[in-house]
Amino acid sequence: MQSSPITTDIVLLGGGHAHVFVLKAFGMKPMAGVRLTLVAKELAAAYSGMLPGFVAGHYTLEECQIDLVRLARFAGARVIHGSATGIDRANKRVSIEGRPPIRYDLLSIDVGITPLIGDIAGAAEHALVVKPVSVFAPKWQALEACALAKDGPRRIVAIGGGAAGVELILAARHRLRTLAPSAGLDPGTFSFSLIAGGSLLPSHNVRAHKLARAALTDARVEIIENDLAVRISAAVVTLASGRSVPAEAVLISTKAAAPAWFAATDLSRDPQGFLVVKSTLQLIDDDDVFAVGDCATVLEHPRAKSGVFAVRQGPRVTDNLRRRVASMRPLPFFPQKQFLTLLSLGAKRAIAARGPFAASGRWAWNWKDRIDRAFMDKFNELPAMNGIEGNGEVLMRCGGCAAKIGPVTLAKALDRLSGTSESPKPASRDDAAIIDDGGNSLRLETVDFFRAFWPDPYVLGEIAANHALSDIYAMGGRPNTAQAIAVLPHARPKIVEDDLFQLLSGARAVFDREGVELIGGHSSEGAELSVGFAISGSVEREKLLRKSGLREGDKLVLTRPIGTGILFAAEMRGLARADAIRAALAIMRQSNRNAAECLARHGATASTDITGFGLGGHLIEILDASCMVAELNLTNVPTHPQATALVEAGVASTLLPENLALVTRLSGVIKPANATLALLFDPQTSGGLIAGVPADRAQACIDDMKRNGMPHAAIVGEALRSTGDQTGQLRLRGAFSE
Repeated sequence: MQSSPITTDIVLLGGGHAHVFVLKAFGMKPMAGVRLTLVAKELAAAYSGMLPGFVAGHYTLEECQIDLVRLARFAGARVIHGSATGIDRANKRVSIEGRPPIRYDLLSIDVGITPLIGDIAGAAEHALVVKPVSVFAPKWQALEACALAKDGPRRIVAIGGGAAGVELILAARHRLRTLAPSAGLDPGTFSFSLIAGGSLLPSHNVRAHKLARAALTDARVEIIENDLAVRISAAVVTLASGRSVPAEAVLISTKAAAPAWFAATDLSRDPQGFLVVKSTLQLIDDDDVFAVGDCATVLEHPRAKSGVFAVRQGPRVTDNLRRRVASMRPLPFFPQKQFLTLLSLGAKRAIAARGPFAASGRWAWNWKDRIDRAFMDKFNELPAMNGIEGNGEVLMRCGGCAAKIGPVTLAKALDRLSGTSESPKPASRDDAAIIDDGGNSLRLETVDFFRAFWPDPYVLGEIAANHALSDIYAMGGRPNTAQAIAVLPHARPKIVEDDLFQLLSGARAVFDREGVELIGGHSSEGAELSVGFAISGSVEREKLLRKSGLREGDKLVLTRPIGTGILFAAEMRGLARADAIRAALAIMRQSNRNAAECLARHGATASTDITGFGLGGHLIEILDASCMVAELNLTNVPTHPQATALVEAGVASTLLPENLALVTRLSGVIKPANATLALLFDPQTSGGLIAGVPADRAQACIDDMKRNGMPHAAIVGEALRSTGDQTGQLRLRGAFSE
């Protein structure tokens, strides 16, 4: 919860080595009134120093990455997952692909560099480019698997004679030759070549150059120097000299360029296109914009592009951002003239070089490994977060639909309301109120509202809009109009304006896509960001779907995976992986319209959207309304990545204890009980639909959904006739799986 008004917005553009230090430092020592926003193309920042070790098989990909979602949560920073496309310094805005620009008071840029492959024809089609790592890593894993197949590629070529190229070809050689025997292959069938447009290791000293050449020679890597690669085809790399080098797989680690979008801005740049900054790391003509890492050149102290400088710039840019907020004079950054380089040689050996000195051996690898792991531990092993007690108990309450009032408490309140003479009984307890004005159509009215569970207002607006619309879609209707309810934390007027604009822009993007008119609303100041929408819609009488229509023998169809409540409870505690959060957000931003239309095409009999009471709670609502029981096969229920593992580790939403009041409705073997119940009653925000579909049409419905972009849709159970007092009982079999 915000403790003081927001007065300054600092935007960190890019998740580079310097910015992870900024996030960690602000998490350790926040500044009152200062809000950080991280804009990152990738939510996991790869540490380039460990990439050769990943290729060689010494590290997993996860070991080489800093989880930016977790680090941002520790820092109290917002995360915007997106790619920058421009900067408007006059209006202090950063343009982001696919969404409105965001404002800043201070901006720091650490977006790295991009591969320079434009002069090599066919590179984009036929080669693996080292950066970005998020793209390279899965392609390398696919190449590795392909190379170990019976007819896979055997001639491996790396382009680039710098340190990265040397490390990459030796790492690839080590990995493939190590795995070859287990794949039934002779390691000797692989050949390796390194193409350098100039000399080998031009930025290293003579001794390091000799050691690297010796290592390549001993590994029987062909070295081709002073001959540029100009074309890559499916089987050959053509050089400037006209020579053709056989190549069935090509890895590229050549000189890098500044991001292309820099050219369309008025940012100060050097002849190579990199940003030009003063020794204070501020642009030479804008004291409110900082730039660090490989994307920038320090005018007074030019240095080669190297991650070591980005790491060293982290403390200085952090200090200078703080000083700028406090109207204090920023301090200069002085890069060292000599620095240690550790160049890995495939197997667990490395070259250590500094100044004129160089030596190699296993000791150098061990040294490098200790340094790299220590660096990663700084950002992946974080102190206990604010709002988390030392025993791991969550003091913060969950947001989204996990902030709803529990089902029993809600039912009791509504029952009391229904029993009074002053107030009429609610028209229904379906997903939306049904208003019959006569004619062929019925009006549908619903409202949804919740506290923020994700800090990006644009994405939150998208999710909240989809969530509210689902009530109408679940009943077979079409939404027509929406009104917004928004609560914004106290901040400077310009900040409040932009936050509200972002929130409503995300919602508006959804409403425009769905053909819904946003006609008004209400806004207020409050302690926390909250958002909701009142939706008006309509449905033809004969197409109305209610919770009460389930019939004996109907198959239960689930359209989306479950587990978002667990994931975001874990995210609050720094336990959820960035990839799992990214995948969940992508699904939550999708509309349920296609799912509802598929259900209608295949004769659905009853339907509801899965929200705060979880799959179990909302399915029980259908069973109660339809006077049925059901069997639910947990094995077939799809779950979000990492949700099962997290719940087995004891993570659960803060609403779960209230949802578990419905556990008396369950029967069957429940193992493991705690984990099963936590998933079954996990509150979902912008969840999927659970519906009854005639048995003879259920599989066709699933096939239809999969063709229409719902790969997780599944038949998860069956409706059964209720006898005696069994109405509303849910019989479980099977077990959840990842």
